[in-house]
Order: sequence, then structure tokens, then C-alpha cells
Amino acid sequence: MWTTVVLLGLTVSLEPTRLGLIALLLTRPRPIRHLIVFQCTGLTISLTVGLTVLFIFHRSFLGNSDVNPALLQIALGVALLLLAGVLASSIPLNRFSRQPKEKVAAGAVGDDAIGESELPSRRTRFMGWARNFVKGESSSLSASIGAATAMPSIDYFALLAIIIASKTPPLEQALALVTFLLLAGWAATVPLLSFIVAPEKTRVWVERLNQWIRSRTRKQVGLALGVVGIAMIAFGIHGL
Repeated sequence: MWTTVVLLGLTVSLEPTRLGLIALLLTRPRPIRHLIVFQCTGLTISLTVGLTVLFIFHRSFLGNSDVNPALLQIALGVALLLLAGVLASSIPLNRFSRQPKEKVAAGAVGDDAIGESELPSRRTRFMGWARNFVKGESSSLSASIGAATAMPSIDYFALLAIIIASKTPPLEQALALVTFLLLAGWAATVPLLSFIVAPEKTRVWVERLNQWIRSRTRKQVGLALGVVGIAMIAFGIHGL
């Protein structure tokens, strides 16, 4: 269980979207406040969902309480290997993307044509509202970002299933969940502490890390996920 907690926590912490949003918050006039709100909002939501599943809905969530956690760990490792294989391959990921809608015919008249003409103005108003929201100094921006990144994902629920199946004491289960969340949130905690001492160097460091991660190729990301998947499978087989 603890191996999965550490590996998943470190993997989630390097998510490009999360690092990009943290870099955005560091550009705000009051970055410390924004980072604190971002971190507290995310931790509150994730911890609330996790503790609720662990101690209230744990029976209905897992179904069979006799599931071996090592099997769940192996299954998660296999899923990561499959994802790594897709990323490392030459399969185009946008093959099934939705095609753009056809433009209105040149001779279109009536309500349909009017509806199409109204779309640009609505889009303009929405984009204007979005720009004002991002440029504003309200903590709602950082709270919204923290809530969005804290929404439970498949890997988070898989981790909860492994923790429940481990049948460890409640205190140890709660400690495992908190450890995962702290590891997953180090990308916000470290810049927060570093910014107090060296603000400019922190901005540069976070931006460089963000650019380095975003510059990785699909094969490199797939290789990293493959290593994590193999490690989970190996530790799962060892725990059988």
C-alpha cells in the first residue's frame, strides 16, 4: 500500500496542468495568498472525499471486503503500462476528436442565420468575463483552480480502493491518505515556502520546471509511466 501511495503521489505532483496553474498564480500581485487559498481548497476537497470514502462508504465502495490489495496494485500497474504503451506508440490521440461543425450555408436565412450571428457576440462577452476574472485580485480565482485540480480522478479512487483493501488500522489508512495528498501537493507547497525567501528565483524555477515538463515527448512520458507501472506490478506480485 505505501509503495502505491508514494509512487502515485509523486506522479500526480508532476502533472503539467497543475504546474502550469501554479506558475500562473505566482504571477499574481499577491501570490502567497493565492497559493495558500489554492492549496487549502484542494486539500479540503480531496481530504473530505477521501475520508468519507474510507470511513463511511468503504463497504459499498469496494464491494467485496476480501479483495487482496496486491491484486488491485497489480491491476493499477497494468493500467499504467497500457497507457504508457499508447503514449509511446505512434497512434494519433486526436483520431477520435470531434470534427468542427459545418458552416451555415451561404443562403441561410431566418432564425438559424440570426442564431449563428449571435454566437460571436456571446463568445466575446464570455471571453471578456473570463479575462476580467483571471486578472482580478479576488481569491475566487485561486479557490476555483484549487477545486478544479482536486476533483477526484480514477487514480485517486484506485488508491482509495487499495487503502481500504489493505485492512490496516483506521489511523494508518488516514495517514496514508494524508501522505498521498502532501506528496501530490508538494509542487504548490515548496514554491509557497520558497517564495517567502526568494520570490524572483521561485518564479523562474517554477516556470523552468513547467517548461521542462511540457517539452517532454509522448515517448518520454510513456517511459516514465511504464517505470511506475512496472514498479507497482513488481511490488504487487511481491505482496501476493
